[in-house]
Amino acid sequence: MLLRSCFICDHHEIRVEDQIRQSFCRKENCWSRYSKCVARRAIQRFLEEDCLSTPRPFSALSHVYGEE
Repeated sequence: MLLRSCFICDHHEIRVEDQIRQSFCRKENCWSRYSKCVARRAIQRFLEEDCLSTPRPFSALSHVYGEE
């Protein structure tokens, strides 16, 4: 599997295994899908898409008294 986010990286390499092209990370010497870099990007993307569009202020007082 070729990972789109890896194409911009200088350490990206395309290797063939079992006649399938796959992304390989030369920096970590492993398939990109197992690299820490991809894990960090996945977490970052998840957090960006999961956050609310309006920030919710949180303090002990707002938690106790709510929206009065």
